[in-house]
Amino acid sequence: SNGKNVCVLMLLCVPLTMMDIPGPCKHAITMDHLLQLKQLISNQLRTGCSITYTFIERKHLSVVCDVKATLPRVLELFNVHFKYVRGSGSAQAVVSIQNLILNIYSQHCIPALNEELEDTVVFERQYNESPVQALQRVEEVLSLYLHLITTTNTPVNWTCEDEYSSNLPPTVTQLTTSTGESISTDWASLWSASVEDFLSYSLPTAS
Repeated sequence: SNGKNVCVLMLLCVPLTMMDIPGPCKHAITMDHLLQLKQLISNQLRTGCSITYTFIERKHLSVVCDVKATLPRVLELFNVHFKYVRGSGSAQAVVSIQNLILNIYSQHCIPALNEELEDTVVFERQYNESPVQALQRVEEVLSLYLHLITTTNTPVNWTCEDEYSSNLPPTVTQLTTSTGESISTDWASLWSASVEDFLSYSLPTAS
């Protein structure tokens, strides 16, 4: 009797461990988040005002290391410059993006920067721009992250110590797509195209 029970348990467990079950990181960011951000951009007043903030200038960074370096700056940008009346549509959009990033960290989808080993200061730049331009930078990096996690089914190496300390561009990355096809991806070529690919949607007029 005990032997039969063991066999049954083994038969039930082995297929489950072999299944490709997507984790929470695969769905941590969705098009809904980017559409909320696009709506927030459209809600900004075109008054000619500007804000001063620090953000990551990509330079030669791969998408992986650019996203890793930039997310903390997105949180800082929202905490300092984008505060709205509680309950308003803009306030809800800001909270949604903040919670998205905090969830990415809490689910260990992206490790926090190791400040002792991963110094991003050489890529930090102070910008003086309109709120719309600042939010468009956020839109770009979140779009790249969505593209990364939805087109890659192999583990992502988030170790960026070498890239942050190097003045040389990274090598071309080998990735496996969801169809199993091995491709060589120059992530820089995705930078200009990905935002339009993901955000070519019409939004309702802000109320």
